Amino acid sequence: MIARIWRGILRVNISEDYLRHLGESVIPAYRAAEGNQSIHILLDAQGEFVTILLLSFWESRAALEAFRDPHKPDEFLLASEAATVYEVAAAEKAAGA
Repeated sequence: MIARIWRGILRVNISEDYLRHLGESVIPAYRAAEGNQSIHILLDAQGEFVTILLLSFWESRAALEAFRDPHKPDEFLLASEAATVYEVAAAEKAAGA
């Protein structure tokens, strides 16, 4: 399994608009992508800024490489980083999950 992590920073006052944007245009593309296992949005609000992480899991590196990410840096973001990719060495679900 492969994990892909992307990080961006935006102002807290537009974070709800940005989450709506992700939900309408980005998340559906991830869900429809062959080999995508899940996508998670993580937020950390600190004062007037929000750090956002998009964490996605893929069945293989080939599946990830075939994916054309619709998420591009846009007017919402103050800063963003190139995505990083990791091989998942171990994963375990909680009991009852």
